[in-house]
Amino acid sequence: MEPRLEDEQARNEYLYLQRALKEVSGLDLTAYKERQMMRRLRGFVGRRGLESLTALADAIRHDEEIRQQLTDYLAINVTEFFRNPERFADLAANVLPLLRRRTDALRIWSAGCSTGAEPYSLAILLEEMEPGSWIRHRVIGTDIDREALAEARTGIFHADRLREVSVERRRRFFTELGDGRWQVQDHLRRYVKFSAHNLLEDPYPTQQHLILCRNVIIYFTEEAKEHIFAKLAASLAPGGFLLVGSTETIFYPGRYVLKTAGPFLYVRTEE
Repeated sequence: MEPRLEDEQARNEYLYLQRALKEVSGLDLTAYKERQMMRRLRGFVGRRGLESLTALADAIRHDEEIRQQLTDYLAINVTEFFRNPERFADLAANVLPLLRRRTDALRIWSAGCSTGAEPYSLAILLEEMEPGSWIRHRVIGTDIDREALAEARTGIFHADRLREVSVERRRRFFTELGDGRWQVQDHLRRYVKFSAHNLLEDPYPTQQHLILCRNVIIYFTEEAKEHIFAKLAASLAPGGFLLVGSTETIFYPGRYVLKTAGPFLYVRTEE
């Protein structure tokens, strides 16, 4: 029978791994929900053929490959183009035109972007709004998973990630490669710069006009969520917008100098 989290030996092993991972990679598991993290770690241990979380802790101390594989595995990589299409429709119809009237050069951040479908979706909206605007506007896509970012830079996606992409958009912004794969065209990829970023540890970009951080922080503890919301809000330019996931409502946005601007959408009010 699988040991429960309350089991003393299981918990001691978890804490041992927690300390090891913090020391060697800087990833702090104390910010994550314990039960969910334990399930994922046990899955990794099983796939690697290791005996226990203690064996995993010892392995990541001296094996860089396993350490990176674990870090990548713990990242949640569920993504597709125009996920929750009504949110993107609102961005296209209301948010982006409003921001464009305020500035000639938009700064947009997709935090926790996984393999890049979200920042590329934003680039499509920008190109439709203003063709060739990659010269002025920039989208950054960040994630803790370096393998996912490497995949994002190729711009290659399987067709199941393009379920919400219309035939016209496929024709205009993608090239069909065969075997169910599509590649984002070069003129669209110019909008997006990808880089590694840890929401708990790394400095945040500043003066962003729009930030999307969706379906990422649901895995964090309440304390970590408050920290991230505060940092995201501080990263916005005055009047900038933050879009979160449908399970990540900010119940007291005023504490972060935000106010509700739509479903799961907030605007920074500080001038």
